[in-house]
Amino acid sequence: MGPLHLLSTVKTRSWLSFSIFLLVYINLGWILLEDQASWSLWLLIFIMTIALAEALASPWSVIRNICTRWLNSSFRGFVTAMTAAFLAVIFLTEISIFSHLVLLISAGLLYRLDATIMGLTALQSLLLIFVTAILGLGIGSLSYFIVYG
Repeated sequence: MGPLHLLSTVKTRSWLSFSIFLLVYINLGWILLEDQASWSLWLLIFIMTIALAEALASPWSVIRNICTRWLNSSFRGFVTAMTAAFLAVIFLTEISIFSHLVLLISAGLLYRLDATIMGLTALQSLLLIFVTAILGLGIGSLSYFIVYG
């Protein structure tokens, strides 16, 4: 396999991950408008999108250092474990929300992997992920509005 074939594979896969990521956020925008989500839920989704883009774009060593410092004491470790268990119960009872969250994260990870392969910096990846997510939310909402008025 030559370098030219490898380059065309990377470009093709980048478009595929871009399309998957965009479709996931289009679906989310459609669902939010279909369910007539309140402005506070839209704000929460917007903040979650920023947080997800930041988590995907930041270097893993930074995240590891923050987690290591946080889990430095046994009390914080206990609080973290209890919070994680509580959130796991909520996620399992609300499986539809959890499945959307897993889909958002996995599509974002694939998109971030392709951004890394393309040689983008962390800031470029952050902007690319965030802009694509907001674009998807907007397209999904607009599509629902056009179809159902």
